[in-house]
Amino acid sequence: MKNVKFFAQRYIDWVTKLGRLKFSLLGFILIAILALCTHIFLSLMITGQIHWESLLYSVVFGVISAPFVIYFFALLVERLELSRQNLTNLVGELQQEIRERTTAEQRLAQAIRDKTTLMATISHELRTPLNGIVGLSRILLDSKLTEEQYNYLKTINVSAVSLGHIFNDIIDLEKLDGSRIELYKKETDFHALITDVYNVAQLMAEQKHLKFILQVDKDLPNWLLLDYTRLSQVLWNLISNAVKFTDKGTVTLKISRLSENRYAFAISDTGPGIPENELNKIFTMYYQVKANFNKHKAAGSGIGLAISKSIARLMNGDLVVESEIGKGSTFILTIQADEVSKPVSDGTADLDLSLSILLVEDIELNIIVAKSLLEKLGHQVDTAMTGQEALTKFERNNYDLVLLDIQLPDMTGFDIAKILRTKYEDGVYDYLPPLIALTANVMQNKSDYQKQGMDDVLRKPLSLDSLNQCLSEYFGDEIGVSSAQNSVMTKAAELPDDFDYPLLDDLVEMLGASFVLKNLALFKQTMPEYIDELLTIYQNYQKDKEKKKDVAACMHKIKGAAASVGLKHIQLLAEKGQHDEADIWRENIKRWIDEIEQSWFEDVTKLEHWLAKK
Repeated sequence: MKNVKFFAQRYIDWVTKLGRLKFSLLGFILIAILALCTHIFLSLMITGQIHWESLLYSVVFGVISAPFVIYFFALLVERLELSRQNLTNLVGELQQEIRERTTAEQRLAQAIRDKTTLMATISHELRTPLNGIVGLSRILLDSKLTEEQYNYLKTINVSAVSLGHIFNDIIDLEKLDGSRIELYKKETDFHALITDVYNVAQLMAEQKHLKFILQVDKDLPNWLLLDYTRLSQVLWNLISNAVKFTDKGTVTLKISRLSENRYAFAISDTGPGIPENELNKIFTMYYQVKANFNKHKAAGSGIGLAISKSIARLMNGDLVVESEIGKGSTFILTIQADEVSKPVSDGTADLDLSLSILLVEDIELNIIVAKSLLEKLGHQVDTAMTGQEALTKFERNNYDLVLLDIQLPDMTGFDIAKILRTKYEDGVYDYLPPLIALTANVMQNKSDYQKQGMDDVLRKPLSLDSLNQCLSEYFGDEIGVSSAQNSVMTKAAELPDDFDYPLLDDLVEMLGASFVLKNLALFKQTMPEYIDELLTIYQNYQKDKEKKKDVAACMHKIKGAAASVGLKHIQLLAEKGQHDEADIWRENIKRWIDEIEQSWFEDVTKLEHWLAKK
């Protein structure tokens, strides 16, 4: 078969090389000679003589017909060969394009990973000063203040807390799609929300010498079921834009009740207005008004209105705009929210049912903190430090809730969730309790974990608010969660930004300073082992660059331990060290390791001194 293809290709090459005319002439001569020889041979074989008259007829017929046949045959062969060559070239170009596209996709994937790493780093850097604002404002709220000062300071505190929550959704550009932004509704003091918005708006207006006017309907309810953070985010965004684009005059917020469960917020300004042909474009991502008279057009990123409209639709409402050149603009936000009663809270835990909880975590300090919080709330907690141990205990006991750490020594929390769900679907288990992921990753949202078998996700270290919210969501009809508020206020001079004092306040409030001191002593005891392990692994990495995953895994372990006792400085350094996929990792890992080694003991000592005063 190969020989046939070889000679066929040689024949085609020969036809292509000679050309149609030369091949036709040569072919005619060869066929004519072959035809004459064949005719003479057959005549002699059959009749014993040559019929010259018949031979003459054959020669005349061949002279007339053969050249045309040969010519068109050569033409067909030539065209087919040219088509084959063109197809070969196209295939080569297509393969090259595929290779280029594959390379581009790899670069894009790397760029996305780099962006995610950058956003995570920025998020951590922003949270540090935010925590300072939250802590200082909470301290001042306990001091003697006038009513006006108290309202302003409370708004600062609420704004900083809300901004910290918003980071989780807007720091990653992928979450700007409204389908991935989530609402967390709870009973909200509507009048308190209006007061907070008014305080912020008045301060912003005063900075530009504008007048802020608040108009409120008399029939507004006291309590609504809504997401305070998201609604505040939209209102502050709209008011900020109104102030930004208004040089003189007023900014007005009018709040109306449209029906039993629908409300409208109209924000009007006396700015330059928006051209009619751009009204439908301003809610597009990154779009900015291009009118020449608008000297403020370059301000902002162009994403605020797009996010606000997405949130409005999530609230079963909408965000629209009315504007006229020279007469200002009015943005109208409508939402749907049900009226509710004021939540009953006496400041103490009100437990109707004790849950049986399986806590799967491989870091001892994290186990102690989480288990103590859960037991303080009245629940029974069983622990497992490996995936296999967790599966064994799940087989032997009945649990109401399973808390799964993602990274375990033998498998991931996702692996455990997949095994449990598969057995439940196969009928091995009659009941599958909620599976809640425990993670320190702030860049992923709930839906990412649900796709991998989890029902929900809690951030580490566990906070009382997030834990209560989770328990209320899954067991709200059966159990009352603690509504105790943090009453332990830190002093800025005593607690530097190296510590996670919101977490420490929660722990001290719920479990006492002595408990935190015991955990800190355990951290102090185990940290030298972690450091020795880290230095050994790093030395191995220097000899074999393929072992960088081991360094990252050890950093992850240190991050979890530090986070559980509020050592934020160490936690953030270890967080950077666990992301070995980042471009900056290779050149900075040694510095991060050195800083952890040199500063962890000093940080522990500072925290011990602060806790000893409690």
